[in-house]
Amino acid sequence: MGEFSYVARGRGGRKVSGKIQAKTESEARTMLRLMGLNVTAVGGEGAGKDFGLFRVKIDGTIEFKFSRSKVSGNDLAVFTKQLSVMIDAGVSIVQALDMLANQSENPALREALTKVREGVEGGLELSAAMAKSPHIFDSLYTNLIAAGQSSGQLDVMMKRLSTYIEKAEKLRKQLVSALSYPAIIVALAIGMTVLMLVFVVPMFAKNYEDSGRELPGITQGVIDASNVLQNSFHMIIGGLFAAGFAFKKWKATPQGAARWDSLMLKLPVFGNLVLKVSIARFASTMATLVSSGISIIEALEVCAKASGNKVIEVEIMKIREEVQKGKGIAVPMSQSPLFPPMVFSMVSIGEASGQLDQMLEKVAAFYEDDVDSAMAAALKMIEPAMFVVIGGIVGFILLAMYAPVFDLASNQ
Repeated sequence: MGEFSYVARGRGGRKVSGKIQAKTESEARTMLRLMGLNVTAVGGEGAGKDFGLFRVKIDGTIEFKFSRSKVSGNDLAVFTKQLSVMIDAGVSIVQALDMLANQSENPALREALTKVREGVEGGLELSAAMAKSPHIFDSLYTNLIAAGQSSGQLDVMMKRLSTYIEKAEKLRKQLVSALSYPAIIVALAIGMTVLMLVFVVPMFAKNYEDSGRELPGITQGVIDASNVLQNSFHMIIGGLFAAGFAFKKWKATPQGAARWDSLMLKLPVFGNLVLKVSIARFASTMATLVSSGISIIEALEVCAKASGNKVIEVEIMKIREEVQKGKGIAVPMSQSPLFPPMVFSMVSIGEASGQLDQMLEKVAAFYEDDVDSAMAAALKMIEPAMFVVIGGIVGFILLAMYAPVFDLASNQ
């Protein structure tokens, strides 16, 4: 049973819209006709037209994407842990889902849990019901739930899944924090430049204009930049918004995502940090899947999708293709330029000893600690870099503004 939005005409041609429960879209249309409505449009969840920053829903209303509430990794980890405790205590899945949905403070999670409960009540397995909300419960999550159901250890699997989500969320936050520092430097540099050009340079320009003297090229160039910024401020802001929107659309394409992710891995200092986070995420995800009884081939496919980086996803899928041909993981991994010798050596030992999941957990733990050390080292490098960049901008603009004074003094 699903929920369908509809737009129809009632008696007298009055427009009506709403939602109706039905198994299929065809059944929803039939039910609406039996209600005496002339159906205009019917659609399931997400029906409508997407325009990037907003979506026009089937009833004509506009939903801005930034207004939607999201389910964070912490929200999902807490829910998973709570559901595990309830199942372990003997509470039925339907009852547990109902209780957790009612007490959830996140509207998106509450709505998803309600749909999952309805699916389970309708006869679906928990994993299948969760798979209907892929924006919250990804393939890794539903695969592990399915493995827990088939083994009869759903509560144990959910505890393991909760721990994995907490680790993954920690790695994600570390990566976001690391990549935010270059953005902060750029933002401060731009902000300082704008402030100098808008407020400081015009004061010098007025004095030099009154003197009528010919200005050095560097001074005239800075004054011209100041004039352009003040006279075309709205056009510049509009251009920046347009460029940002175009970049977002480009990054959403497969080619754009691959180019961008490749650039992230090549960044000085931070590229290595991005790679370490990705390796830690891969090892942690793979260890969780393998220890849960998921096949190596299926686990590699899930890891590729969960990697968060198109370049790494392609490399993992290459490894998967070799494993399908009958090879182990370590050999094709050693041929990849992304995985360090320590990683495929540990994987090789794990394969030979039958303890692959344990070796992968050790790799994940090592790189999680390594990420912390790399973050601390990056911070030590960035702090002086911030002062150098900002000081350089201020110094250059002041030098340009005082250049006529220096020229006057040298000619006397």
